[in-house]
Amino acid sequence: MAPAKLEEALRMLLKADSVASLQAKRRGGGESQGLVLDQAVTKLGHDFYDQFYSTFEAPMGVADYNIVVAERPARGNSALVVLTVNDTELLELPLPTRADQMEEIVSAAVETAQGFLQEALNNSRQLESGHHLPPEQF
Repeated sequence: MAPAKLEEALRMLLKADSVASLQAKRRGGGESQGLVLDQAVTKLGHDFYDQFYSTFEAPMGVADYNIVVAERPARGNSALVVLTVNDTELLELPLPTRADQMEEIVSAAVETAQGFLQEALNNSRQLESGHHLPPEQF
């Protein structure tokens, strides 16, 4: 193949690839949308993650987020559950042993994560639309 034709073919291939990539981004077809990761160590930590994962629903319009459920050691034999959303640590709570307490903590964690994601979406929309708020309102 002639060098000129080869160069033209490569340009067309790169252009087609970049157009397809741009269309996938517009459709929201990213590779990792809405990850909820389990980094728990104990059975109670895994129970918390299971309940959180089955209860959590992302707010409408939020597709790209990362949530990490992790554990940290606490005094004695207890542990702390840590909820991190988009690299922001939101909660650090002791893991309860009773089921009713676990449900309360899970529902509080779900509400906190949903509120954080909704707030981030609202701020993003305001910045994109050009309606700048004073810094103290963020």
